[in-house]
Amino acid sequence: MKNTLKNIKKYPVIIFFGFVLYAISIGDLFSPVCERSDLENRELAKFPKFSISSLMKNKYNADIETFTTDHFIGRNTWISIKSVAESAIGKQENNGVVYGKGGYMFTKVLTPDYKQLDKNLKAVEKFMERHSDRTVTFMAVPTAPGVLTDLVYKDSPVVDSDYILEQAENTVKSGKFLNIKQVLQEHRNDYIYYRTDHHWTTYGAYYGYREYLKSVGKTPKNIDDFKFNEAEDFFGTQYSKAKSYNRKADVLSYIDCDAQITINDETDSIYDYSCLDTRDKYKMFLRGNYGFSSVKGNGKGKLLVVKDSYANCLIPYLTGDYEQIDIYDLRYITEGLDKRIEEEDYDEILFLYNCESLLTDSNLPKINLFN
Repeated sequence: MKNTLKNIKKYPVIIFFGFVLYAISIGDLFSPVCERSDLENRELAKFPKFSISSLMKNKYNADIETFTTDHFIGRNTWISIKSVAESAIGKQENNGVVYGKGGYMFTKVLTPDYKQLDKNLKAVEKFMERHSDRTVTFMAVPTAPGVLTDLVYKDSPVVDSDYILEQAENTVKSGKFLNIKQVLQEHRNDYIYYRTDHHWTTYGAYYGYREYLKSVGKTPKNIDDFKFNEAEDFFGTQYSKAKSYNRKADVLSYIDCDAQITINDETDSIYDYSCLDTRDKYKMFLRGNYGFSSVKGNGKGKLLVVKDSYANCLIPYLTGDYEQIDIYDLRYITEGLDKRIEEEDYDEILFLYNCESLLTDSNLPKINLFN
């Protein structure tokens, strides 16, 4: 007993932290399991189902580790402490996010996957060749560091939008390639990109809408013709990754739009207003991301949009110009487009992707499936 007391006195710090870890472990056992982290803006891992197969493949143990990490007691507090500590020592990046000037946060791209870029661009060109009798447009949107170049610190590992746009222009020849970088640069002071999120704002998306309609011979509305609404306290995807404690919130904007969207045979407003009361406010546009959805507008003609999430805040602008807008997000569906194109006989087809997606999204080649 005396020896035990001597050891405790000899190693008080080790004993203290051992007690803390023990207390945390007990807390983990009895703390409620949350399904979602608002701080990180993502779904948390669920407790894995046991099977002999998953155990033999070591998948079960890995899933248990992921679950434990996601549900570690006081996780949000520890994340915030880590962020404060890293900011204090002047660290310029965290968890895949690079800090820029003016409170901007950019996606870290250390080793760009140019092979995937090449596959995606060639897939679009192949699709355009097959549908050369239709009006097909490919819009590649530069992300914030490609337009707000003066807000990027020297040698920061961010996406090279200029290279991607150049490759796209050299590869996509059978349809229209729409490069809107210059237009965005002309309006760079109009709050066209969020600081804490990887998307462009609804103000930025307006210029994409305007240039697209002009490219297909239509007359776009002026930006002043739209009524903008705002939701404050928006902390986006970049903030959720980096957990930078001293960042100023963004203001999410959206235009008045009474269009209806049909998802899985259920029709509702094109906006999910309940998302404005959550951290993931951007999810309000198109009610989130789905494999296929269809919007009923009050214009004329049919438009097919194949897209990533950059299109979500642009499509409401288009509802005044088209009667029907069908939307494919290939990340959430496994089927080709040709059958539906033949059945619906679309007047126009628009591919809308941001430059970072073209580097990382391996789903785009699905456009050439024939099922």
